[in-house]
Amino acid sequence: MILYTPLSQEDIYPTEQQHFENNQTVNVQGKLMQVENLNNGSCRIIQLLSTDPEDFLNQNFAPGSVISTNEIIN
Repeated sequence: MILYTPLSQEDIYPTEQQHFENNQTVNVQGKLMQVENLNNGSCRIIQLLSTDPEDFLNQNFAPGSVISTNEIIN
């Protein structure tokens, strides 16, 4: 079967649930993002969840950037 889609293979066939246990959605500087908890008390940004295109130009919110847990707003 051929599946024509703009989605990645991981979005269609998700990995094991264990892969997502370290992920959470947080608020940083008023922006929602999905982050992965690291062992040293910081977080790595996985995805920025915003409808403002200008937010994606901010290098501080780029996927892969590491942020401190002190920046997270509860």
